[in-house]
Amino acid sequence: MDTGARLEQLADAVINMEVARVPELVEGCVAEGLPAADILTRGLSLGMRTVGEQFRDGTVFMPEVLVSCDAYYSGLKILQPLLDAEDGLPTKRKIVMGTIHGDIHTVGKDVATPVFRAAGFEVIDLGIDVPDEAFVEAVREQRPQLVGLGTYMTATFMHTRATVEALERSGLRRQVKVICGGPASRPFNTTCHTTARS
Repeated sequence: MDTGARLEQLADAVINMEVARVPELVEGCVAEGLPAADILTRGLSLGMRTVGEQFRDGTVFMPEVLVSCDAYYSGLKILQPLLDAEDGLPTKRKIVMGTIHGDIHTVGKDVATPVFRAAGFEVIDLGIDVPDEAFVEAVREQRPQLVGLGTYMTATFMHTRATVEALERSGLRRQVKVICGGPASRPFNTTCHTTARS
């Protein structure tokens, strides 16, 4: 099997949620001497990007995305030491991401992180229940292009406005674009943009 076909097979395994098969395919690629960066970008990440597009288009749903994430990470676990040895991948962009204060859900971040990594972003994950000040400090230190604010609960969604306002007060808001994510954000997804223009 040629290199392109093997990497396509790996991407398909991620798309098809074949959690147990992905590590075998990754190990096969490594054994054949394929660079770890190629295995990631042309195999695992290509598959995860496709899953992200399918989710956007409504052809797959959250349960399928989560299993594809598991498949992606099962392969990445094998590749990570090799990527570190190769000095990883050159990343041109950064995103600071976290679940806003008052919310301890991780599902949104866990789905979004591999999709952003697949698109070439370095992801700085601040975790859950993140206070506004932590977002401000991360933007100041990391200089990302994007900030991702996640919340799963309607009760905490309006905290996103306070976080954006904290970025404004710090003088950092114009340096970043802000993304609001999570089911609670859908009915009123203009907060990040109306509070301060991106």
